[in-house]
Amino acid sequence: MSPESWLDLRVLVTVGTGGVGKTTVSAALGLEAARRGKRVLVLTIDPAKRLADALGIDELSHEPRELELRVAGGGSLAAMVLDTKRTFDELVMRFSPDVESRERILANPIYRNLTDALAGSREYSAMAKLYQLYSDGDYDLIVLDTPPAKHALDFLETPRRLQGFLDSGFLKVLLHPAAAIGRTGFRLFRFGSELVLKAMERITGIEFLTAISEFLLAFEAMLGDFTRQGREVERLLRDLSCGFVLVAGPDPEQARLARSFWRRLEPERIHLVGLVLNRIRVWPGSGPPPEVDAAERTAALTWLQKELEERGLEETAEAAARSLLGIAEQQAALARRDAENCAQMERALPLEPAQVRRIPLFDEDIHALDTLARMGEHMLGKSEDG
Repeated sequence: MSPESWLDLRVLVTVGTGGVGKTTVSAALGLEAARRGKRVLVLTIDPAKRLADALGIDELSHEPRELELRVAGGGSLAAMVLDTKRTFDELVMRFSPDVESRERILANPIYRNLTDALAGSREYSAMAKLYQLYSDGDYDLIVLDTPPAKHALDFLETPRRLQGFLDSGFLKVLLHPAAAIGRTGFRLFRFGSELVLKAMERITGIEFLTAISEFLLAFEAMLGDFTRQGREVERLLRDLSCGFVLVAGPDPEQARLARSFWRRLEPERIHLVGLVLNRIRVWPGSGPPPEVDAAERTAALTWLQKELEERGLEETAEAAARSLLGIAEQQAALARRDAENCAQMERALPLEPAQVRRIPLFDEDIHALDTLARMGEHMLGKSEDG
C-alpha cells in the first residue's frame, strides 16, 4: 500500500517510541488528507500540548476543534486531545440501564478515582473514543496518535489487560462473593475485608465499604457492554479499513525496535502499511555525501581559505576554512550513518520500497500549517491543493 493509499483508510494509527516526532507526523498526515478533500480528525492520547503546537494553535480539548483551512474539494481538519475521565463518563452515560444507576456511578468516590488510577484506563478510553468516532461516521479519516511507549504495542496490551480484569474471576468474587467462594469462605472474606476497609475509613474519612458496594452493584449492569465494546475495538483494529504506520528515528536503537515491533505485530494480525523515518540528516542537494581523499581535502581547504581571504578575512581565513571543512565532514558522517541505519530498518520490515518514507531534519521547529504541509509533501508528494 503506497503512502497515497494510506489516506483512503478509515483509521490510521501512528505508533512508535517517544522523541521520534510521531505527533507531528500524525498532524502532517491529517493535514495532507484534508488538502486532498477528506474530512479528517486527528486524535491524540498524549495530554502534552505537542499536537496543538504542531498545528500552530493555542490549545485543544476533548471536543473536536475545526481548523481554518483553505483547501479544495471540501476537505476539513479537526483535532482533539483525549480526556480519560470524560470518555469514561460518556461510556457510563451510554451503558447505564437507567438514570438512577448512571447518577449513582458518576457520583461514586471510587469511580471518580478509578479512571485515573486503573492501569490501562487511558488506553482503554482512547480505544472507546476511537470506536465511537468511527461509528458516528462524521469523518472520512481518523488519525490516532498513540502515546509514547518503550514498545510500540503497549497501547494495545494495556487496555487488553484491563479487559481481562473485567472478565476475571476476581471481579466476579467482588460482585458475588457468596456464590463464588461459598458461604463459609464468604463470611471469612467479608470479615477480613471489613477490618481493612474500616481501618481505611478511619484514616481517609471515606466510607469505602459503602462506596465499593454501591459502585460494584451499579457497575455490574454495564459489565457486558464494556466487554462487548472492547471486543468491537479489537475487531476494528484488525479490519482492512485500519492501518498502522510506524514512525522511527535514524539511530541503531530505532533499528532494533523496528525489528522488535514487527515480531510483536505479526501475530496480532494488524496491518502495517508503512514506515516513516523522521529527522534524517541528509547531504545538501541530492545523493550521498562525496567520498573525499587526502588530496581532495587539501584542495578543498586551500580553495576555502582563498575564498575567505577575498572576502576580507585574511587574518582568520585558515582557521575559518578548517572549521567550515570540519562541519562539512561531520555532516557527511552523520548523513552516511543515518542512511545506513535507515537501510537496516527498511530491511527489517516486510514493506515495499514505496511504503517507506524518509523525512529530512528540518532547520526549523514545526509550529505552523505551512511547515506541516512541507512535511506532508515529503511523505505523500504534492497535492492538487498544494
